[in-house]
Amino acid sequence: MKDFKAGIVDYTVYLPEKTITAEELSPMVNIPANILRDKMGINKKYVGGPEDHSCAMALKATKDLIAKTGLDPNDIDMILYAGETYFEYICWTASIAIQHEIGADRAYAWDLSYRCAGTPLAIKVAKDMMYADETLKNVLICGGNTNCYLVDYQDPVQSFMFDMAPAGFAMLLRRDFDENLVLGSGIISDHNFCQDVLVTTGGSKNPLTQEMVEEMAKDPEKTRRFNLLTLPDSEGMKKRLGERSLPDFTGAVRIAAEKSGIETSEIDFIGITHVNPKAHYAIVENLGIDKEKTVYLSDYGHCGHADQFISLDLGREAGLVKDGSICALLGAGTGYGFTCSIIRWGK
Repeated sequence: MKDFKAGIVDYTVYLPEKTITAEELSPMVNIPANILRDKMGINKKYVGGPEDHSCAMALKATKDLIAKTGLDPNDIDMILYAGETYFEYICWTASIAIQHEIGADRAYAWDLSYRCAGTPLAIKVAKDMMYADETLKNVLICGGNTNCYLVDYQDPVQSFMFDMAPAGFAMLLRRDFDENLVLGSGIISDHNFCQDVLVTTGGSKNPLTQEMVEEMAKDPEKTRRFNLLTLPDSEGMKKRLGERSLPDFTGAVRIAAEKSGIETSEIDFIGITHVNPKAHYAIVENLGIDKEKTVYLSDYGHCGHADQFISLDLGREAGLVKDGSICALLGAGTGYGFTCSIIRWGK
């Protein structure tokens, strides 16, 4: 199948109605607003409402995409949910729920989990599956992220996650579509961080017990902490991130560029998951990409799986992304995974 190609027909992003500014966030996290803005890159970020759950937001984005493209749900061959597995219910398959809600009776549906690195990975997986299976013509990729609800704003060691915000996205990948072609992808999983960010209670290893309930009844702080993240080795994690995150980020891009048959200097636009401004521009500089060929998500926060498409939207609005532009979509998620998929945008 030498002539095989897959292109993005369109995409949508769902964002909640409410936002919180750096000034409003400041007293909640005990960090001055100017530090939140200048050092952490948060002018404002989105805040979820009572109905903004991971699957629900992915579904909202999917319905918008269907309306936008005029897609018949029965033309969808596969649904790939690439959002967060911290969603409405434990032991649940979000993609099948989405399939049910949109009436995609011909499709099969499954979930992919890779934290906030999931979107570029899902693009690669979908393309590879389409290459291997000629019956896959239309693939819906969608996801949502509510990991921000797990962050403990009273814990200063979690400050690198204070930018997290809820969002959803959906995209349609089509076989033999001549626009927005998916090129190569690069994936790096750095196992040195595998135990660094965890919710240690509520899983099969440490399920809720009567003793826990009784302890929480006596200590409201234990109740508050039950569903929140912990960092077992925050100092060690900080040190390892300082040493490894930049080469991991840029390594994923370099692998994707090599598989796309280009040099990183040929990238016309790079959409990077929200990290602090220093790290963002260090990635760009290390890759030899002009800093004018990126946007920074200071008014959005880290919207998880939607970051790359928010960046792409902003790049298109600013005229940075045009027909023929080589666009690198770069993600990273705790665990840690680093992912990049490269798109030749337009015709």
